[in-house]
Amino acid sequence: MERYWQIEKINLKYNVPLHILVCAVILGLSPFLVGVANLEKQDTAKVLEMYTALIGIVMLTPIFLPEQSKEIRELTGSKYMKSSSVYLLRFIGNSLILAVFLIIYTIILRQNHCVFPVVCYFLGTYAEMLFMGGLGIFSYGLCDNLVAGYMLPLFYYIIAMGSGDKFLKLFYPFSMAAGSYTEKYVLAIAGSLLAAGGIILRCRRK
Repeated sequence: MERYWQIEKINLKYNVPLHILVCAVILGLSPFLVGVANLEKQDTAKVLEMYTALIGIVMLTPIFLPEQSKEIRELTGSKYMKSSSVYLLRFIGNSLILAVFLIIYTIILRQNHCVFPVVCYFLGTYAEMLFMGGLGIFSYGLCDNLVAGYMLPLFYYIIAMGSGDKFLKLFYPFSMAAGSYTEKYVLAIAGSLLAAGGIILRCRRK
């Protein structure tokens, strides 16, 4: 257990501070960009799905970033712990950070008199975050390029903003605003599988 905690401490100290700051800025700007006060149920869902969930891309996609350097990648591969375990620990740690951000943001929404089912909307938004981040991880693992990792989930988001409900079906990310929750189960499962696939691809890369 101490070994795992040491890996996470290194991740928190060196790898994620900038991404945490970016997420904090994005959420901090939300009152000026989308409004977070006195929202009805549908409007609250739109804020969570179309804006808040974007931090999933920021927080989860860069789990391979330290190994972008060949020297660090070789060092990671030579350690007594498998690189897949290191990536998985980063994914879990960053996912927990996302959950903390979402809990804080949910509390802020409630304090600003927004009306919504807290648990359902929290879990639904978190599922979308995992899917967005999972897309980024898979693309990063496939292409070995952080920019490519960000491009795929952003492209998915753009499609969803257009006619996504017709083309994406069960993978439509903004379903809560339309009164449907089934899609969130699909996104949660698919996001986990995509993240696992990205880690496997990364580990197989020489």
